[in-house]
Amino acid sequence: MIRWIKASGAGILAAGVCLGAAAWSDARELAGRRAELQREARLIASLVAAQMQGGLEKHLTAMRQMANLYASSRRVGEGQFRSYAANTLKLNPACLNIAYVDPALRIQRSYPLEAARWRPVFDARSHPPGYETVVRADRARKPMLSRPMQLFGGTWGFVLAVPVVSGSHLLGSLVGACRGQEYFDSLVSREVSERYEQVVLDAGTPIFMSDLPGSSDPSVAPVSEKFVIGGAGWEVRVSPQEHVVRDRLTAGRPVFWAMAWLFSVTFGALAGGAALWAVGMSNRLQTQRAALVEARTRLDGAQEQLIQAEKMTALGDLVAGVAHEINNPLTGIVGYTQLLIQRRLPPSVHRHLETISAEGQRIVKIVRNLLSFARKHAPEKRLIDLNEVVEKTLELKAYHLRSNQIKVVEELAPGLPKTLLDFHQMQQVLINLLNNAEQAMVESGRGHTIRLATGVVEGHIHLCVSDDGPGIASDILERVLEPFFTTKKEGEGTGLGLSLCNGIVQEHGGRIRVESPPGEGATFIVELPIQQKAASIDPIPEPFAPKTVEPLRVLVVDDETSVQEFLTELLGMGGHRVDTASDVPEAIAKIAAGAHDLIIVDLKMPNGTGRDVYAAVLELRPRLARRLIFITGQATGDDMADFLAATGNELVLKPCNAGEIEDAMARAARN
Repeated sequence: MIRWIKASGAGILAAGVCLGAAAWSDARELAGRRAELQREARLIASLVAAQMQGGLEKHLTAMRQMANLYASSRRVGEGQFRSYAANTLKLNPACLNIAYVDPALRIQRSYPLEAARWRPVFDARSHPPGYETVVRADRARKPMLSRPMQLFGGTWGFVLAVPVVSGSHLLGSLVGACRGQEYFDSLVSREVSERYEQVVLDAGTPIFMSDLPGSSDPSVAPVSEKFVIGGAGWEVRVSPQEHVVRDRLTAGRPVFWAMAWLFSVTFGALAGGAALWAVGMSNRLQTQRAALVEARTRLDGAQEQLIQAEKMTALGDLVAGVAHEINNPLTGIVGYTQLLIQRRLPPSVHRHLETISAEGQRIVKIVRNLLSFARKHAPEKRLIDLNEVVEKTLELKAYHLRSNQIKVVEELAPGLPKTLLDFHQMQQVLINLLNNAEQAMVESGRGHTIRLATGVVEGHIHLCVSDDGPGIASDILERVLEPFFTTKKEGEGTGLGLSLCNGIVQEHGGRIRVESPPGEGATFIVELPIQQKAASIDPIPEPFAPKTVEPLRVLVVDDETSVQEFLTELLGMGGHRVDTASDVPEAIAKIAAGAHDLIIVDLKMPNGTGRDVYAAVLELRPRLARRLIFITGQATGDDMADFLAATGNELVLKPCNAGEIEDAMARAARN
């Protein structure tokens, strides 16, 4: 009896210990699973916020381009407005309407709804959010987003207002209204909506949320991501659905507790087997946990790549749009300056014109560098002594470095072999490296010397930029060349400078290394291969001189008046007869008349493209197809590049000078 009592006591004690251990393990497992759910919700919130911000930035870019059209054009026709509005609405299917209103908030144009349905948006008494948004945008001279408001038809959404400004004069506003729920549904996949409850708020007020059945579980705290765009603060709040939490927390628990009870009632005889089972269960739990950790790691990586891709896409679209808007007026500035230089004018006027021409070419280079960042292009390489790049760059930076009391020590190797380089791109690399060294020393108050050295090491040309500043911490040394990585305060740096430098050097077949021994400053080493012959090098443009092309009947098709007038005067000086068209329908009508020997057409116009004109020429006058010259102010994508390669026609990039136009005409006229 006593042994039985002792055995029973031991068994009961063992069972109690086992049950207590099981309860502790279960509580720890539940806490870990809740933490994992919250981390996943945080990733989903970041994803939704990034997608919303990227989508709103795309729509904002398109609306800005429409505003630029109004600001830069003397008169925007109804057809142009409808075409731009239709293209803008395609970027955001949830957008209901785009309207143009004058400074007095009177509707001038609306697409696709009639103007009468827009009046509630501008009624200060019944719909103050829409009215206030337009007024705020007009006063601030920048785009604004409204608070949540009720649109016509009873739906809820928001309003985007973009002012149209010419100089300091307000011409009106472009206003777009979007359905909140449809916009949200277009960004969030149904799989995510089924597993997570998302609520998007503005100033603490829900705008729209997942409309699928289910509710969030209070045991897992919601997480949020915030961002500001268009003067409005947005918050994305995410929490797992109740059924997701229930499934995650209860998975495997019934089996676990059944086995725990079985283990506790089998006492000592089955204690060994129960212990083995517990070990096996623990191993399985560890395996599952490792699998979850691996899955979460992959999700983290995918999230970072997605956010990076969204940023790069939005930035690329913005840069391409801005470059296109700059290149059109710049064509007139550069072109007319070169035409004036050819005339007999006083020497002082000629000097001023030469200065204007040189500064115009600087702007051309800046715009093309922006396009090079948005879409890669082959460098314009020629044989250059790298020491020459260093010396001319120091001439640009000399005053600024002296004003900050920074000394530059040059150790340039004499007789450095020339290699194929793009002068302006390598100058951009050196300027960025000098700027970084200068800023580090000025902000930290440490160091006052920058050392520049060149030489040949193991068949490569080396350029070393060293400073005696604070240096770079070892834990971030490997990340300094990554896009968007910066150690500057928020709003003081984009994190693109060194990434752009690295891309330029890699396009030249080289690489950048970074060294920063503790307490000895930082050294950036640019390694470049010695290349003195290339398979294909773009020829250096020759100075402009009139080409011997017999007088032709030329049709110029471009929606920009300044480009039309410049080309008309340029071609007229060469004895050509010039006809013009402002859009594709007008051009096709004139081509059908059959009175032209050569056509110059813009690739991108509001009512059609240069490809449409090319197709019409193939049908109406096929012999004239090889005498068609394309011009464009925007970088061409892969699709357009394939089209140009297939046709073999000439392409001239805006801003174009007189020599480029004459060269293209001379080549096309031989066809």
